[in-house]
Amino acid sequence: MDTVNTQSIIDLIRKDAKDAADTIIAEAKDRAATISEHSASRIQQQVDEIRSQAAADADILEDRMHRLAELENRKLLVAQKRGLIDEAFHQAIAKLNALPTSEVSNVMLDLLTKHASGTEKLAAGSVNDGFFTEAFVDEANQRLTQAGKPGELTALVERVPGVCGLVLKDGHSQMHCTFSSLLEVKRESLEAQVVSILFA
Repeated sequence: MDTVNTQSIIDLIRKDAKDAADTIIAEAKDRAATISEHSASRIQQQVDEIRSQAAADADILEDRMHRLAELENRKLLVAQKRGLIDEAFHQAIAKLNALPTSEVSNVMLDLLTKHASGTEKLAAGSVNDGFFTEAFVDEANQRLTQAGKPGELTALVERVPGVCGLVLKDGHSQMHCTFSSLLEVKRESLEAQVVSILFA
């Protein structure tokens, strides 16, 4: 029996296998290149998106910081204005407390005539209390009598510290007729005028 020459068949099979392997490898390389290119494109897109978002976040943060700075500046300005207004009222009380004795006496007599029931005990403030004499109490009682009220006010020896004016004591209640209390009552209505003068 003749021997079949298989070498040519083996060579053909090897060639086909090599060609198939080369094709597979080439396709794999192409696919890898495509994937790599697509990945690089996606990575670059993500980087661009991150940078864009970071820039937007930075703008928002900068805007917030500006707003916070403006708010703090406004708070400081309001606090400074409030301090100036408080100082203006403080100076006003100081000037009222330093009025001549005769003027203090007239103001207090008017207040007593208007607000006293006529039977209270009177305690003068310790500031500028020269007006508070027996003659003053007598005058107050006379005015109350003329106004149809009992003229039975009595003077207390004690002084109310730190104020100029009178404190009317009736049982457990007290009425303050002092310059500081009067200005405090009027403060709300006067503040707008003070603001317009100070910050025109």
